[in-house]
Amino acid sequence: MSSLQDATKVAAALRGQKKYREAIDLIEKALAAAPSEDFARLDANREGLRAAEEAGLHDVARRFADAISLRQTEDDSDED
Repeated sequence: MSSLQDATKVAAALRGQKKYREAIDLIEKALAAAPSEDFARLDANREGLRAAEEAGLHDVARRFADAISLRQTEDDSDED
């Protein structure tokens, strides 16, 4: 399991405890440290998006949504 996967699980637990800012900070740090090809980036961004939406942090949620969209676009172009 990658450290990004571990961070995503911990962030989900923090979100469950309504510790949204801590969850978001953890995800952001883990994403910054993870290699760009890490397959767990999409799941981490989704968890960050959930935490930001629940916290009402719309700008932060938008950043995670943009990263998800970009990643999905990259994956779609790889299939061609």
